[in-house]
Amino acid sequence: MLKKLLMLAVFLSVWPTMGQRMAIPRAKEAYDIGVDFEKAEAWQQKGDDFVAAHKKNYFRFLDETKKNSANAIRQGNVKFHGLEVYETRIWFADEGVARIELSLFNKGDAEKPLESADLLAMLKEVREKFTGEGERPPTPVQTNMGGGVLQKTLTWPKREPAAVQLTWRYKKVKAGIDADFVRVTLVNAAGGAVSVKNALAAKKTTQGKGSIKKNVVKVTAAGDGNAKAQPGDVYVDNVPMVDQGQKGYCAVATSERVLRYYGQSVDEHEIGASAGSTADQGTSMAAMFDTVSKIGRKYGLNTNVVFGDFNKAMDNRVEGFQKEIENYNKTAKKMKKPEIGKDVYMRGLAIDANAAREAMDPDVLKAMKVKSPKFKNFQKALHDQVNAGVPIFWGVTLGLFPEPDIPQAQGGHMRLIIGYNDKTKEIIYTDTWGAGHEYKRMSMETAWTIADAIFFLKPSRE
Repeated sequence: MLKKLLMLAVFLSVWPTMGQRMAIPRAKEAYDIGVDFEKAEAWQQKGDDFVAAHKKNYFRFLDETKKNSANAIRQGNVKFHGLEVYETRIWFADEGVARIELSLFNKGDAEKPLESADLLAMLKEVREKFTGEGERPPTPVQTNMGGGVLQKTLTWPKREPAAVQLTWRYKKVKAGIDADFVRVTLVNAAGGAVSVKNALAAKKTTQGKGSIKKNVVKVTAAGDGNAKAQPGDVYVDNVPMVDQGQKGYCAVATSERVLRYYGQSVDEHEIGASAGSTADQGTSMAAMFDTVSKIGRKYGLNTNVVFGDFNKAMDNRVEGFQKEIENYNKTAKKMKKPEIGKDVYMRGLAIDANAAREAMDPDVLKAMKVKSPKFKNFQKALHDQVNAGVPIFWGVTLGLFPEPDIPQAQGGHMRLIIGYNDKTKEIIYTDTWGAGHEYKRMSMETAWTIADAIFFLKPSRE
């Protein structure tokens, strides 16, 4: 007997409505950040001064505090010693610029693959730029990522005013080389050799439970912690913002935010390459979960699922889907609303879960889900993890309930839950769309209704 196939809504993909987000224009003249930051004084700039000076190249702060980090995410607005930059991120400290990360190529933003000859020419240009006359270039450090994928790194740790690191990932194919990304990292050398070494080295561990618990903020008066906080808010502070840009990278951008929160300098392009993310279709929930879990284990982070069947066998997922439809129809009947017939979601032997979800009445779905014991489990997990300083991955279906001022109107999306308020019965959450999306709220019942997946990474060590 043939088994039913399940086209379950496990793809956190950005639907065409993502295009509603205002495209960032190309500046009249690209800013060569490589040439500029060859000067020691460039590293002494404060965040406000730098962003104001380069506003025409569309540098924007990543959060509304306007102090920690900024980015430019339009390809061609920035150059690095003449090479076009896809995305630029810059971090600020009290003494000035601390770190710059430049994406010279990444599949998420690229309109076409990077040809083998172009990759080799790019790598050669960077090597020659930072290797002095008569010097030998540094020896590449190679990491086997599995599946024939290699990641290589070259480091110039003693350069001034900034140390330089070049990282690229690729796979050898019949046609030559299939590149995933090429990244240049610049680190302010003013802090000395030890500081540079620590900044460029891959961290072997993450922050422990005691460290992250210090990030928990309990608001007793309006304005405590941040301008958007309300009395009764309990939230996890210091979760870094990542702007996914125009591409469907919500899942991997969210993963980057969590890993950076725990102290790892890993970017969305690295995670996306491992999870098989694409710019227009986003990331398979199962692939992303598997990738993040593997990275987490590497650094002592345990992955825990609160809700969702994306990590279960297909038979279990089919059974869960059928049970959900059954419960939905019982609730719809009691509320005298239309039920969902098999003709809505059956496609021969396949089940189209997205079609079923689109046909659901949001009020019926909410009435069904809040009666489930899983709702209480969600609330308990939310309180326990936020109180411990743990941000929570929250995969949702957008479009079931109105959400003004967001660039994606419908479809699958990944967010982070970072807090709650028992007085107002709300969750506090954040999206990967940059400034203005770092601290938002929604009723707990609505948040649970639109949830497709809820899980978290948590340190194993104290």
